[in-house]
Amino acid sequence: MAINLEEKRSILEKRERELECIYSISDLFDLHVPLKSLLKGIMQRLQPAFLYSEVAEVCIVLDGDIYSTDRFEKNIHTLSSNIAVHGHKRGSIHISYSEERPYHDIGPFLKEEQRLLDVITSRLCKVIERKHVEEALLESEKRYRMIFDVSPLGIFVDNKGTISHCNRGFLNIFGVQKADVVGAEIFDYVNDEDLNRILAGISKDTNAFYENEYSARTAGREIHLKSYYVPLRNKDNSIYGGIGLLADITANKNSEEELENQKELLTSTFNALQDLIIVVDREMRVVTSNWNSDQIIPPQEGDQHPQMCDLFTHDLFPHDTCPVKDVFSTGRMKEFEHTDPVDDRVRDFRIFPVYDTKGDVAMAVSHIRDITERKQTEEALKRSTSDLELAYEELKSLDKLKDEFLSNLRHELNTPLTSIKGFSELLYDGTLGPLNDKQANAIERVVTKSRKLQNLIDSLLFISTNQNGNIRYNFEPVDISSVLNNAVNLFFDPMKEKNLRIHVDHTFDSCSVDADRTYLPQIFLNLMDNAVKFTPANGTITVSAHIEAEGIHVVIGDTGIGISEEDIPGLFKMFHQIDSSSTRTYGGNGLGLYISKVIVENHKGDIWIESEKGTGTDVHVYIPMKQDQFSASSSSPSVSCERPMPR
Repeated sequence: MAINLEEKRSILEKRERELECIYSISDLFDLHVPLKSLLKGIMQRLQPAFLYSEVAEVCIVLDGDIYSTDRFEKNIHTLSSNIAVHGHKRGSIHISYSEERPYHDIGPFLKEEQRLLDVITSRLCKVIERKHVEEALLESEKRYRMIFDVSPLGIFVDNKGTISHCNRGFLNIFGVQKADVVGAEIFDYVNDEDLNRILAGISKDTNAFYENEYSARTAGREIHLKSYYVPLRNKDNSIYGGIGLLADITANKNSEEELENQKELLTSTFNALQDLIIVVDREMRVVTSNWNSDQIIPPQEGDQHPQMCDLFTHDLFPHDTCPVKDVFSTGRMKEFEHTDPVDDRVRDFRIFPVYDTKGDVAMAVSHIRDITERKQTEEALKRSTSDLELAYEELKSLDKLKDEFLSNLRHELNTPLTSIKGFSELLYDGTLGPLNDKQANAIERVVTKSRKLQNLIDSLLFISTNQNGNIRYNFEPVDISSVLNNAVNLFFDPMKEKNLRIHVDHTFDSCSVDADRTYLPQIFLNLMDNAVKFTPANGTITVSAHIEAEGIHVVIGDTGIGISEEDIPGLFKMFHQIDSSSTRTYGGNGLGLYISKVIVENHKGDIWIESEKGTGTDVHVYIPMKQDQFSASSSSPSVSCERPMPR
C-alpha cells in the first residue's frame, strides 16, 4: 500500500528528530564532561527524539544512583535499555510517558525508538569503559610516580651518560639540589670503570646490568654507596639511555660488628636447642653440632663433638644401611623413627641434604628429637578414637531404631486418632444427631485437642524425615498473595475470640514465586499461630509483603509480649521455648519456628526476628522468586514415599 504524503512527512520528521538526538549526544560524548553531567545531558537530549516528546520522561540508573526528569514514573509500558560495562550490568536507561498514549509497536513506543535507545546506551557503555581505562591509567601513573619519588633508593634516568631526571632519594644521598644534578654526567656520582668504558665506546660488553660498591665524600662526610645501572639498548645493542639505582650502605658497613654479635647470638641459640642438630660432611665428619643438648653418645672429654659421625655407624643400625650415606647418594631427605633398646626412648630422625653451588650434596643436616611422650599420647588417642568409633556405631544403631520407632508410632497413633477425629467431628457437626450446649462444648474441645495432637504427630514426623534427608520439594509457581490471605483467614475465629485487629498490606495484587505448594503455606501458618498466641486481647497483627531485589519480603508483626534480645538467637532451635516450665502461660511444642526455618532455607530464603520485650515482635521472611532448580530435597536426593505436613 502506497504511503501518502502526510505519512512520509511524519516519517521524515521522526527520522530528523532521531538524527538530531544522536548527533547532539555524540557531541556530548566528545566533550569529555564528568559522568554526572553527561547523564543529565543525555536525559535532556533524549526527550525530543520520541513521538510524544511533550510527555516523554527519562530516568537513568547507574551504580545505584538515579537521575530522572521531574515527572518520571516507571510503568508496564516503560521503554528500557541496560547499561553493561565489561559484561556486567551497571544500570539502565528508561523512557516512559507521563500520560496515556495510543499503542504502537512496543506499547505506546515505536521499534525505531527502541533501536535509538539501544544505540545511545551502547555508546554510553563505551564512554564509561573509556573513562574507567583513563582513570586506571591515571591511577597507575600516579602510583608509579609516587614509588619513584618516595623510594629510599636514589633513582636516576640518563640519556647515554647525562642525567635527565632523579628522585628525592638521590638528592638526599648527595645533599644537592635537583638543578645541580639534571644535565650532569653520571660519573660525577657513579664510580664504575666498566660502565665508563661501555658508555665511552671502548668496551663492547653487553651485560644486562652493572653494579659496584665504592666510597664517596659528600656534604663533609664519608659514605659507602652501592650502584646498579641498567642500560637501555637498541636492537643493535647500542645504548641510548639507562636507569640507575644508588643505595647508601654506610649503615651496613658500620653494622659488621653488630652482625658478629648476631652471629654469636644465633650460635648460642643453636647450642641451646633441646633437639639435637648435627651437620656432617661427605667424609662423615661432624662439621658442627649442639651435642650438649641431647647426648645420645657422649663425646670424648674436651671435644665439642665427635670427629666422626659415630651416631650413624653400625652401633645404632648394625644390620641396616647408614641413613646419612643414603642422603649423600640419593640427594633426598631421610626420615625415620628409632627406639633405643637400652632406655626404650623413641627418637625421630630427619636428615636433610645441603647443596653447593654446583647442585651436589655437600653436607647433611641431621635433626633428632625425642618423641617418646608424643608416641605415648598418640597411642592413647588411637585407643580413644577406637572407643569413639564403637560409640558412634552404637549411636547410629540407636538413631535408626528411633526413626523406625517414630515411623511406627505415627501409624499406630494415626489409626485410633483418625477414628477419634472423624466421629468427634461428626458429633460436632450434628450429623449423628443434635447435642445440648454442654455436649457441644465438650465435643468441640475433643475436636480441637485431636487436631493439635495430629499437628504434633505430623511435626515430629517432618523433623525425623528432614534429618534423614527424605523430604522432597516440588517447585512450581505459587501465588504468594493467596498463600498469605489463606493463612490470615484460617485464624479468623481465634482472632475474633481475642478481639484482635488484623492489617494486611501487599504492594502487589498478585505475585508468583517458585515454591512447594504444600510446604510454603506452613511457614506463614506457624508464624500466624505464634502471633495470635502471644498477642493479648485487643492487640494488633500486621501482615505486609513487598518485592525486594529478586524475591518477596514478608513481615508478620504483632503487639504481643515481645522477646528479649538474649532470647532471640535460640528461637529457631528444635524444641526451644523461652518458658519451658510445666506451668508456662503459653502452650506449644517449640517446633513451629524450627520447621519454618527449615522450609525457608530449603527454598533458598532467609528468616529472622526483630523484637523487644513488651513491645511486640516482627518476623521477617525472604523467599527468592526464582529457584536454581525445579526440585530439591532437604539434604539428600532420596525420595520419600510420603510428604509429612508440619504444623
